[in-house]
Amino acid sequence: MNLEKREIILREIHYWRRSKLLPEQYCDFLTNLYDDEKEIKDSNPISLKNLQQGSIKIWLFGFGIISLIFLISLYFSVFPWPLQLATALCVLIVCYGYSAIYRDRNHMISLVLAGVGSVLTIGFGLWLIALHDLNADFWRPLLIAGCGLLWVILGFTLRIGLLHYCGFAFWALLYAGFSGQMRPDASVLELELLWLPLCILMVWLSWLLYHRIKGVSGVYLGVGVSLWLMPEIDALWLRPDYPEWVSLVLIFKIAAGLALLFIFRKKWITWVAS
Repeated sequence: MNLEKREIILREIHYWRRSKLLPEQYCDFLTNLYDDEKEIKDSNPISLKNLQQGSIKIWLFGFGIISLIFLISLYFSVFPWPLQLATALCVLIVCYGYSAIYRDRNHMISLVLAGVGSVLTIGFGLWLIALHDLNADFWRPLLIAGCGLLWVILGFTLRIGLLHYCGFAFWALLYAGFSGQMRPDASVLELELLWLPLCILMVWLSWLLYHRIKGVSGVYLGVGVSLWLMPEIDALWLRPDYPEWVSLVLIFKIAAGLALLFIFRKKWITWVAS
């Protein structure tokens, strides 16, 4: 069979395996059927093998990317603000766009590009706030909210669990800061009422999405588990003058959470594996 056609078929089989469109044993059978252990052309253009072959296009591409990075780093601060904003948006669109393109071709490259784009999102935002002396008390929470929304959407769309989780984590951070300003002297009971309904909501969404959408229920379960511990973390780390026994409550809730995970392990492992 033509090497290129065989490579396309193997990519499709790999996609079926990751998306659970076919049972694992069928994917293994098809992979063994089409993979006759001959050398398959490397689909990653920036692999060590392709670099060793000395392709002038790859080396020129690398030179252009490195030059562009240094150009932006050195002269970004002297750009007018519309050009700064346009430059940041273009870089982020390239990172996230190629992450989406490589999602089915090379999952590792897709993850790296999404990670770089996420770091640059928060980095460009903080840089712009500092360069233009913007009101940090207003713009930083807005940046956190925007990053959280962007990462939730992209994590859900690209099925990148860590990015999806980080989006919810940023929203939780924003929620903690807002509640701390509104109720700085909140009691432990009030903190439980602030966080535990969100925990229940996320666990319920995990169960609901398991029956409707594949690949995301584990993220919502992880967020729910994190929110289970947030009242005590909020009290100990984000608010002053809380009694020491709150740490004992945290230990008790960790033990209770582990016990619940053990009891219902067959259900939540099914959700996470979906």
